[in-house]
Amino acid sequence: MENIIITESGYDRSNISYLQNTLSELFGHARCRAESTEEDGRIALDISCPEEFFEIVQAEIADRAAEIIAVRYKYRYFKSTLKISGLSQLENEILLASLIAADLEEDKKYAFRRFTGLKHIALDGVYNFRLRPLAGKWKDIAEYMPGVFIGSQLKDFISYMLEGRKKRVYVDDGKVYDAHYRILKRCALLGGEGARITREVLLSGGGEVELSGRLEEEDEYYLKEYYGDKIFFSAGKTS
Repeated sequence: MENIIITESGYDRSNISYLQNTLSELFGHARCRAESTEEDGRIALDISCPEEFFEIVQAEIADRAAEIIAVRYKYRYFKSTLKISGLSQLENEILLASLIAADLEEDKKYAFRRFTGLKHIALDGVYNFRLRPLAGKWKDIAEYMPGVFIGSQLKDFISYMLEGRKKRVYVDDGKVYDAHYRILKRCALLGGEGARITREVLLSGGGEVELSGRLEEEDEYYLKEYYGDKIFFSAGKTS
C-alpha cells in the first residue's frame, strides 16, 4: 500500500471534507482507505491506496487540492481584500464567484503543478510558500476592481466574463453537471448563502445552461439575469 497525507489548519475543516467527499467514489473503486484525524490544531486525511491505483489516485488528489486553492483560497483572499459597496450581500457573493471563475482553470493548472508528485500535502503550506505568484496575481486583480458597484454594472461585468464561452452545463433538480454529466460541487468551497445554483454555474466556466426540473425563484431570477438567451430547456420544460 502507498500513503498520501493531506493536512490543513484545523480552523477550516471544509477543505479536507471537500477533498474526501468529492473523491469518495474513486477511493471506493480503488480500494483506498481514508481516515481523517485532528492533532495539534491541524486536520489530516490519511489515504492508503493499493500500488496499482496509486498514480491515478495521487493525480486526482492533486487536482482537488489545486481546486481548493483556485476556489476556496481565492475566495478567502478576495473576501478579505475587496471592499466594494453598492451591491447586496448576495450580489457581492455572485461577484466573488464570477471573479474566481474568470481564470479558475488557469489558476488551477498553476497550482496543480505544485501539488503533482507530493505524498505529503500541507494545503496552507504549499499556498504560503510555493504559490506566492498566484497570490500576487490576485492582489493585482483586487487593486483593479472599483470601490463601488451597482446592479447593472454587475450584469455588464458578468456578461463580459461570459463572452466567447461555449461550454454547456446542465442544471437538473437542484444539481449542476458538466458536459460529461459529472456533478459539480465547487460552490461548497465558497462562503455566503443564496443563489447556490447560479454561483455553481458561474464556477463551472459554462457559457450556456440547459435547465431541467424546478429552480428556486432566486436562482431562476439570477440565471435569467446573467445568461439570458444562453439558457436552454430540456424536453418537457417550457418555462
